[in-house]
Amino acid sequence: MKKVFLGALFVTLIAATPARAQDDKLVHVNIGGGFTVPVADIKDEFGTGGNFVIGVEVNPKPVVGFQVEYSYNKLAGQDRTIPISSLPGGGTVTNGLLSSHHDMQYIDFNAVGRMHGDSPVKAYGLGGFGAYYRSVSLTTPAVGYTTICDPWWYVCYPALVPVDQVIGDRSSWDMGINIGGGITFQLGDSAQFYVETRWHYIWGPEFTDLNGNKQKANGQYFPVTFGFRF
Repeated sequence: MKKVFLGALFVTLIAATPARAQDDKLVHVNIGGGFTVPVADIKDEFGTGGNFVIGVEVNPKPVVGFQVEYSYNKLAGQDRTIPISSLPGGGTVTNGLLSSHHDMQYIDFNAVGRMHGDSPVKAYGLGGFGAYYRSVSLTTPAVGYTTICDPWWYVCYPALVPVDQVIGDRSSWDMGINIGGGITFQLGDSAQFYVETRWHYIWGPEFTDLNGNKQKANGQYFPVTFGFRF
């Protein structure tokens, strides 16, 4: 009976070792992808797009971690009809189509809190700050002059300007914060599958619109990511 008990204990310890080894690792790498939803005012300018993330997390304790993560997000732009004047002073007005394309990249520095224990399914939360690079590309087949002010396109011309002055690539580096959480599912000895969502808030540049009001190109995004953690 004693031998059976010791044998069962030995098997239990061996079976528990992979879970403890996963929890006790000092450094983890995560990689994943999913979709990104713009929220608040910016959702009127851009549609849902895709994202890719890769990060490194250092865990001094199984339940506490510090993460550095890079992400690339490409969002669908919204086409808009704008008035086009034939002359700098006005002239005949026609409608022109303006198309937009939007990319966002960031490097975030986050604190991570994780559940402890032997369960193969665990929840975690994370949050922090980072540097965000947002770029917008505007294209149009139209020729003429227009007046336009859109802070999320980084464009604001209170007077008529040539269309080729409006179209082109624009970008901005800004600071932002993020907070969210997810769930991990244990896969074998050393890997986890995770589902995660976060809210990102970015402070953007300020513009004066056609009415003389101040507007800020602050952005809010809600990415959902599926990935693996090793």
